[in-house]
Amino acid sequence: MAFTLASCAGYHFNTNNNPLIGYDIHSVAVPMFINRSVLPDLAAPMTREITLTLSDYSGLKVLSGNKENTDAVLIGVIESKDYYNEVVTTSQTLFSGTEKLIKPSIGARTDFYYPVQTTYALALKVILIKNPSPEEIALASSNLGELLKANPKVVLVDTINLSGTFSRVVGETSGSGSIGKTNFVKNKGIFEKSLQETALNAAESFKQVVLNAF
Repeated sequence: MAFTLASCAGYHFNTNNNPLIGYDIHSVAVPMFINRSVLPDLAAPMTREITLTLSDYSGLKVLSGNKENTDAVLIGVIESKDYYNEVVTTSQTLFSGTEKLIKPSIGARTDFYYPVQTTYALALKVILIKNPSPEEIALASSNLGELLKANPKVVLVDTINLSGTFSRVVGETSGSGSIGKTNFVKNKGIFEKSLQETALNAAESFKQVVLNAF
């Protein structure tokens, strides 16, 4: 994890005091983050958790959405590799022929390896701009946002690398009325819960970035 500061005012705050006071920032707008990753439904939880983290600081007013008349705007962009199978990978498998609960469920089918643990990786880029123009907000939200590093209005540019792991549920279906299939129906909910936990981890990492930077 690396962060780039446009300048350093020499302020460092413990507890929950406004860490941006040294830049004369008393209010921050947080528009909905932009999700450019291959994973859906990440923008809302990421935005919510980062907003809640900023709201914990005394003396810093935090507003959701594209609010005008705030001292600064925090832009968030969620990114990943281009292809789903590069982002979401199987990190552990089991063999059906050795699992006593699964073996009866597959009937006459040939034994196979099935995934029981999945890992994914993505990144959250955050850019904090003081008194930005609409053009600067548009640039920060684009793929060229890194070009703003040299802009004196930019207080913070940081990329937070994130990863998550979740275990898949595989149930036997060899009971009455069974058609002999392994059951993965619960995994969507497990995946969504894992993404929520990743948003919480992103917020905690963001808090550490702010503490270290200011």
